[in-house]
This record gives sequence, structure tokens and C-alpha cells, in this order.
Amino acid sequence: MTDQQDKTILSSSVNWDATSGSRLPVLIVLRGAQLGRRYLLNEQSMILGRRKQRATLVIPADPEISAAHCRIEYDPGCKLHLLHDLKSTNGTRVNGEVVESIPLHDGDKILIGRSILKFTYLDLVESEYHQQVDQMINIDPLTGLMVLRAFEQLFHQTLEQCGTGGQPLVAMMMDMDGLKRINDTHGHQIGAQTVATVGRLLGEKIQPDGLVSRFGGDEFTAYSVGRDRSRGLELGEAIRLAIGSHRFEFEGVVVEPTISIGLAAFPEDGRTTQQLTRRADEALYRAKAAGRNCVR
Repeated sequence: MTDQQDKTILSSSVNWDATSGSRLPVLIVLRGAQLGRRYLLNEQSMILGRRKQRATLVIPADPEISAAHCRIEYDPGCKLHLLHDLKSTNGTRVNGEVVESIPLHDGDKILIGRSILKFTYLDLVESEYHQQVDQMINIDPLTGLMVLRAFEQLFHQTLEQCGTGGQPLVAMMMDMDGLKRINDTHGHQIGAQTVATVGRLLGEKIQPDGLVSRFGGDEFTAYSVGRDRSRGLELGEAIRLAIGSHRFEFEGVVVEPTISIGLAAFPEDGRTTQQLTRRADEALYRAKAAGRNCVR
């Protein structure tokens, strides 16, 4: 080793203001969909709920959460965050107590539906750390979707909730059509960009009432809460049309993938995640045998 290689590099000064300055108010998911996710409370008033049309912060895949469940607002006079229940169907609890309005303190645990969120403060360094850990552990780097391991855990929890609450659910297995041709004609980089875009489109269609994950390669798996077989087929067709009508263009190259979808409904097609996934996979094979680019 040369003296130059062994020389200690002079570091730039560390910005300790990031650890000693103002702390950021956040909600951390302790139980529920997207376990470990943080929601930054960066607005004067924010509504928590299940539907993006009604809520600022959407908590997906929990059928016991109301469309607009509760509101958290910052009161600059007393310098506190206040929580207000919005006449939700199942109520809001803080540290086990049913509440209508209450100031929040560091460490308070909020129960909405079956989800538990912790109210706390993080400095910038802590926030960056948690974000990087989340990305490494829970997010597929290609598509930005939840990794399969985390998806399967939440699928199991959500199915139990649907069984208890009498909610319908549909499970999907999906396979892109034409990826091999895209890879062979235009290269694997274009193929990867195509898979990533399909993943984004699936997320937009399936959330917030469900979750989607890349099963492997160009296959995806998903579930959607509150849909019976008929409404599940409607969702599958909407997904198929969204991908078929999207313009996939990368570096001047236009490709035209389609998607085949197999669907299974809870409870008639199965009562466990394994049963539903197997039945949806069988339906996917039928869709591909029928000529692809269809829903079965």
C-alpha cells in the first residue's frame, strides 16, 4: 500500500444542527399496512383516512378505517398537535382511550381501525436513517412497490380482518405479456424500465384499498379489500385497459406490453392466502391460454 493510499482524508465538518435543531412531527405505523412507514405531519391540518378522495394521509388496506377518520392539526398558540375524531364509524383511541379531541404528546399511540400509529418527533438524521432502512427492507428498488415478504405479512393480516368483519376481498396474480420480446429486441434495460412503469401503474390502480407487489421477474401479485368477484373483475379490466392504453416510451423506443390477470375471491375461492394465491394463479394460466391480455 502506498503512502498516498494510506493517507487519512480530511473530512468536512459535520452539520450537528441536523441533530440538535427542530424535530419533525411524524406518525410511525406500528401495526397495519406498510408496517414501519412514517407519515410526516408537515401541514397545519391533515386528515387520516382510507380513501385518497377524502384524506390527506391515506392508511390503506384496513376496512375498519373510515374514509375520513380523524384530523390532526397544529395549534401554534399552545404549540401542540391536536387530534379530532371525525365521527368515524369505529372511533379513535389514544393510548387505549376513546377520544373525540385530545392534544398529542411524544410517544402517544393512536388506534384507528386495526392500525396503530405512534406520534413522535424525529430530527433530520433520524428521519434520513429510517427512510433509508425502509427503502432497503421493504421497497423493491425497481418498481418502488412493497417487497413480497412484507406484502405477504400484510395480506395475511388483512385477510384475517376481512374474515372477522365480513368484508369481501379479491386476490390477483398478474403476468406481463411480451417482456421477452422487448428484452430480445431492445435490450434488458428497456425491459426493466417497462417492468418498473407497469409496477407504478398497478400501484395507482390498486391502492389505497389494496396492495401490490412484484412476485418475481414480470409477475405481480395483489389484493383489494371490499371487492367481490364482480367488482374484482371490473378492477382487473381497468388495470388491463390502463396498461394497454399507456404509452411506454424510453429513450425514443416505444414498446407495447399487455398484461394477463387471474383473480380469486374471498371467501368463496379460499379462506387462506395460500388458497387464494393458488386459485388466482390457476386463473392466470387460463388467461394466458386464452390468448393473453385478458382477465379470468
